[in-house]
Amino acid sequence: MKAIVLFIMICTLLLGKTSCANTQNDIFERQSIEMLKEFYTAYNTAWVTAPTPQILVKKLDSLQQIYCTLQLRKELKIEFKKAGLDHDILLNDQGTDVEHLKTLKVSKDSAKLNDYIVSYIAPTADPSNKPIKVKVVIYVTVLKEGGHPKIASVR
Repeated sequence: MKAIVLFIMICTLLLGKTSCANTQNDIFERQSIEMLKEFYTAYNTAWVTAPTPQILVKKLDSLQQIYCTLQLRKELKIEFKKAGLDHDILLNDQGTDVEHLKTLKVSKDSAKLNDYIVSYIAPTADPSNKPIKVKVVIYVTVLKEGGHPKIASVR
């Protein structure tokens, strides 16, 4: 009889811990998705609204400080020294405008832990300079830094 009671207590304890872990994962996932939506909205808007390249660089750097891990910010600074504003891995070298941000979608990548898929429609031009729209897809890894979800890598 004691063995059955002990077994039930152990099962209850284990189920409680599993449930708590799932709840924490769900909370982190929701926070990560919300953070990515905020970041990509602000980041794309900065590209569209900054009146000068100097102001744009300051805005982008400020957003990177808020939303990116320290390690990613170091990598972004190295990349900026090489290519300047001509290369931006956070946007997959694609732009957008405020209107196209309505198509912004963020979802959890079920294949990998802490990975998310950011997508939106971006205006661009084909080789003959005819305006077209392309779907931009960005794969983002989010980690907790300083108690908050932050962008750790982009591919």
